[in-house]
Amino acid sequence: MSPKKWYAVHSFAGFYFGWLMLLVCLSGTLAVVSHEIEYLSDAKFRASGEAGPVPWAQLQAQLDRDYAGYQILALEVPDQPYLAGEISLVRQDEFLFVYFDRASGQLTGDGQWGRLSRYLRNLHMYLSMDDVGKVLVTALSFLLAALLISSFYVYKQWWKGVLKWPGRLTLQKRTHWSDWHKWLGACSWPFVLLITLTGLWYFSEFWLLRLKVEHYPTVPKLSQSADPAAVLSLSELMQKAQRAAPWLDIRAINFPTQASAAVMISGQDGNPLYRNRANRLYLHPNSGELLQTQRQSDLAVVATMVDIADPLHFGSFAGLGVKLLYLLFGLALSFLVASGLWLHRLRTKRQQPELYKWYGLHGALCMALVLLALGLTTVNFSQREIERLPYSPVLG
Repeated sequence: MSPKKWYAVHSFAGFYFGWLMLLVCLSGTLAVVSHEIEYLSDAKFRASGEAGPVPWAQLQAQLDRDYAGYQILALEVPDQPYLAGEISLVRQDEFLFVYFDRASGQLTGDGQWGRLSRYLRNLHMYLSMDDVGKVLVTALSFLLAALLISSFYVYKQWWKGVLKWPGRLTLQKRTHWSDWHKWLGACSWPFVLLITLTGLWYFSEFWLLRLKVEHYPTVPKLSQSADPAAVLSLSELMQKAQRAAPWLDIRAINFPTQASAAVMISGQDGNPLYRNRANRLYLHPNSGELLQTQRQSDLAVVATMVDIADPLHFGSFAGLGVKLLYLLFGLALSFLVASGLWLHRLRTKRQQPELYKWYGLHGALCMALVLLALGLTTVNFSQREIERLPYSPVLG
């Protein structure tokens, strides 16, 4: 194709869905450091910063003392030691997060389902629109791919522009915006490529799940239903898990919500590029018997993609420094989208000075979708329905 046609592709991909792409990029960028923002906002999200095994017995004793009558649904130890771990508790139709210090086992506070990280997660993942929103968000990766590929044809000899500082930025000066747009695009294209590829994977994974295509190891079922009155406690299950798999750095436990399901314990096995759920132990809820083991080294290619996509997409695999780097490049990507919209406006405002006509019907629909997503997320992000109570002991 000619450079003019490539430019038309670039303009189409960045303009017609620009506001929606900006919303998804910006919410994803903030989601990368959402837990750190919560850390700064409230002491209950903070831990001592010391690593090491969690004193499960002490944590269990405090939960029995302070949250009698609740049941544990799940527990998660964050990868970053400065962040507090979280325990999901339920009682009838009530949900509660309890936070703890991983080194001492001391409780640091509690809170509801709705919080900043949940708001950004719901907005970024599916616009609070369930499957329709999931398809819309992941399909934007095709537009990102079009923008990335066309940019190399639109911006000739782009590699020379990396070393050329774009200088000052003036609101109404199109050449200034163009210089910054090109420079940030040239500097951040590897990051955009990574986000595009993982986004394309999320789109594919959605349809694998939707069409029920087997692509991940199956979960074991109990031969006989578990006795809800005889389910082992958190500390007992963790002791059995540590004895059964001393290689596993335990990071999470999920109690079953069905009588035929096992307790799932997950964690790390030396490669942080895999999320915790890549390594799993399935234990019998009553006896603690090891039913099945899953290790990251045994996963097939597609299953491996399932477990490395999130760390690569959100930069959660190597500490705060990498998160901040993702934040920087995420802001650059958001600026690329916003500056592309503004460049289009500056280039065409003489032919179409009226803003509403310039953006057109498609723009109005896109903006309406953005406002709808923000509204739905604001209304719904703090709601959590308890469909089934877990098979776990009543605390206290």
